[in-house]
Amino acid sequence: MSAAGGRSLASEWFWLARPFTLTAAAVPVLFGTALAASKGYFSLGPFLAMLVASVLIQAATNMFNEYYDNERGLDTLESIGISGSIVKGRLTAGAVIRGALLLYTVSLFLGLYLVWVGGVSILILGCLSALGGYIYSAGPRPLAYTAFSEVAVFLFMGVLIVVISYAVQAGGFSLPVVLASLPLGGLVAAILLANNIRDMESDRRGGRRTVPIVLGRSGGVLVYRLYLAQAFLTVPVLVAFGVVPWSALLALLSVPLLVRVWRGIGRSKVPAEVDPFVKKTAGLHLVFGLLYSLGALLG
Repeated sequence: MSAAGGRSLASEWFWLARPFTLTAAAVPVLFGTALAASKGYFSLGPFLAMLVASVLIQAATNMFNEYYDNERGLDTLESIGISGSIVKGRLTAGAVIRGALLLYTVSLFLGLYLVWVGGVSILILGCLSALGGYIYSAGPRPLAYTAFSEVAVFLFMGVLIVVISYAVQAGGFSLPVVLASLPLGGLVAAILLANNIRDMESDRRGGRRTVPIVLGRSGGVLVYRLYLAQAFLTVPVLVAFGVVPWSALLALLSVPLLVRVWRGIGRSKVPAEVDPFVKKTAGLHLVFGLLYSLGALLG
């Protein structure tokens, strides 16, 4: 099946999924699995199912975001950081929803497998994750339209995915797993905040009340940097208290990437200048997360 404009339907769905953001869903799975593997728990089937389900849910969430932003009039032909499938007429809004629901359906079946493998605890955690995805994107007042969106992403993508990924391997989780996930929460929240700094003018016109709109651009940049600092400063503290092994300090090798986004986000004033730093923040999250996961595995 083809979409208008020459691209295939699958191609449009791919770009709607915002592929550069999908590593944000994969990294916490890798880290949670690495924590479990370091304690002798690893099974390939649950790992692959968790990884694919997490990425598909993130892709579907991105598609829902584009659908609802279009419905609320936030997206225009001049918008930066969107696929443009709807506003440029390449796909109908209904086709976007169908794509998102297809991904959710596949994720549901993978989730049922994970519940079968991991038991009631996975069912409870999975329901919390599904609820988080819904209230973030949908409903009369989605969290994505408020100043609490980064906090929600911190908890659901930074912490909950790590906890579930660990639990499907080890059969349960403990407080140290939650604490170990905190640096990833800070970085994934920073990705979203960079996105919201870029989009603050269009979001204001659409009635959103995101952090940069509530606190102003300089306030948004300050909070962004606090999330980055939280991630990098928490790792040595966790090592000092024995929550993660000393080898987790490998994550600090990503400091050069940190410096680039730390400086760049403050210098960029218009959406086209900020957009590369959204992607660079996602890249920082990826590199930090891979090194952090390796460190956890080596421990």
